[in-house]
Amino acid sequence: MQRGRDIWNDWVLKYPGHAPRNRRGFTLVELVVYIAIVAIMAISLFRVLGQSEKAKIVSVAKTARLLNDVASTVYATTGTWPSDANNSILPTEMKPYLSNNIFANDTPLKGRWDWNGPTNTVSNLIGISLRFNPPSTADQQLLTKLDKLIDDGDLATGSCKKVNYSGSLFYVISVATKN
Repeated sequence: MQRGRDIWNDWVLKYPGHAPRNRRGFTLVELVVYIAIVAIMAISLFRVLGQSEKAKIVSVAKTARLLNDVASTVYATTGTWPSDANNSILPTEMKPYLSNNIFANDTPLKGRWDWNGPTNTVSNLIGISLRFNPPSTADQQLLTKLDKLIDDGDLATGSCKKVNYSGSLFYVISVATKN
């Protein structure tokens, strides 16, 4: 062990300006590497979050289309639209085609499915709606993106409309209008 210390002391005496010092902090290279790693991780995180949002919107859009297709099938088969059902309850006429848990669980956008049949008092539209109660739970940006995917991207026009009714926000995706 003494021999190693002698070599070290000889080196320090031979090269006095190059003796290692007690370091306090990071070198520039270490800082750049650290910042690069953090930046790569942040970019990856934002991409994952963006894909998650898009997946939610696409999932809700597909389910809405499925529900409206089922309602149209009922209309084509029976000549009448499914009867209006309470929030989160699957109309009886649609039960042969769908599982009850579609209506029983929250959607990825945190709303609940609701069928607005011909006797609904929400709007003059017949179709599936997302109901948000309280309305503050609805993310307007996500609903606008959903509207853009399904319709015209404007929550006030087209077959997809935002309707405030009785303390709830309904996002109605219509298949027909009441006469």
